[in-house]
Formats: sequence, structure tokens, C-alpha cells
Amino acid sequence: MTNVGGVDVTGRHLVEQLSMHAWFVGLAPEHQALVTKTVVVQNFASGAFVARRGELSHYWIGVHSGLIKLAIYNQDGRSCTFSGIPAGGWAGEGSVIKRELRKYDVIAVRDAEIMLIPEPTFSTLLAESLPFTGFVIRQLNERMGEFISSVQNTRLLSTDAQVALAIAQLFHPVLYPRTMAILAFSQEEIGLLTGLSRQRVNQALKQLTKLQLVTTSYQSIQVVDLEGLRRFGLAQL
Repeated sequence: MTNVGGVDVTGRHLVEQLSMHAWFVGLAPEHQALVTKTVVVQNFASGAFVARRGELSHYWIGVHSGLIKLAIYNQDGRSCTFSGIPAGGWAGEGSVIKRELRKYDVIAVRDAEIMLIPEPTFSTLLAESLPFTGFVIRQLNERMGEFISSVQNTRLLSTDAQVALAIAQLFHPVLYPRTMAILAFSQEEIGLLTGLSRQRVNQALKQLTKLQLVTTSYQSIQVVDLEGLRRFGLAQL
């Protein structure tokens, strides 16, 4: 038993955890061994900073469990949320590749178990592993599309449509392959992902429930009609 970044894990358990992520499964055995040897696994409480804006990007960040968001806060306390990353998602590859100061904060929206791949390991995989390179290219392409959609949605859509698409985006098959139909999300957490108040999210969810696109219960949202949710969100474009 070893302690990795504050989490007690055995080598076998660590491999089992990593094997839940498709990019790891596609690696050659020697590259899997490198990742297993160097990965840092760490727990972050809700509200804690996983990484801070303005710091050098030392790690590629993966969410094994929990939920994080990528956001910017200015000196007046106003914020802009770029994306929410649920379990199974990875983020920050662009900053690691460019070796630049991180341009956003990475914050735990709920208690999260995070996997941190050190930059030297990430760079070795990128240089030596064709499957990993392909994964990162797809990841960057899909992330760019997500960010463009986020700007579009904020500027052009009603609040109800923004909430609909924020929920639908959590089911992106490439970026978030492990999202289940029942989201263990509170209205406050959806608000943190969209930059909306809990009260406004509540109003939007009532409308989406009336349209039979979702159902809600305490601390959870069940998506009944994912394609319908997307159509509703995009209907104003």
C-alpha cells in the first residue's frame, strides 16, 4: 500500500482506476507502466482549487470521481465558467502542451478524486504513443467546439435553453464518456456550471420538466429525452 497525493492506493487498484479511462487502455504496456509510476492521485473538497489561474501548468488533469469546473473570477467577484468536467473527463492538455501559465482556475464543484499526469509523462506519451496523440488531438478539437458553443449559448440563448444545453453537454461522448442518465447534481451545482443563480436554474428545470425532457428529485436530475433537450436548447439559433 502506498500513499499517492494524499490517497492510499495499491498498484493494482491504481491500474484498475486508470483502466476506466479509454486513453490509458490504448497505451503500450511500457507507457502504461510510466503513467502508473508517475500519476498523482489527490482528493479535493468542494470549493477547493485544483489548479489556479496564473500558475505554470505542471499537470494534465483528470476527474476520476466528482465534478470540477474551469472558470475565471475577476477582482469584482464576477465569474465566467468555461466548462464543467464530470467523472471520466480530462482537461488542461492545451496549457500543458504550450507550457504556459494557466488562464483559468480549476475548482472542485463537489468533492472530487483527481488524477494528475505530470508534464514530463504527458510529453513523453505525446512524443512516443500514436494512440495517445490521436486521443489528445480529438480532445482538443472537441474542447474547442465546446468553448465556441459556450460563448454562442451565453450570448444568444434564453436562460432555459442555456440550462438545457449545459445539461446536454455533460453527455458529450468524447469528452465525458462516463456520464449516466441520472445526474447526481443539485440545482446549485448546475448554477455553478452555467453562472446562473440557483433560483433561475430552478425555474429553467421546471420548464424542462414540463416539456418532459428531464425529471428532478432531491440532489439529482434525470435526463428523459437527451436529443429533445439538445433540440430545445438549439431551437433559438
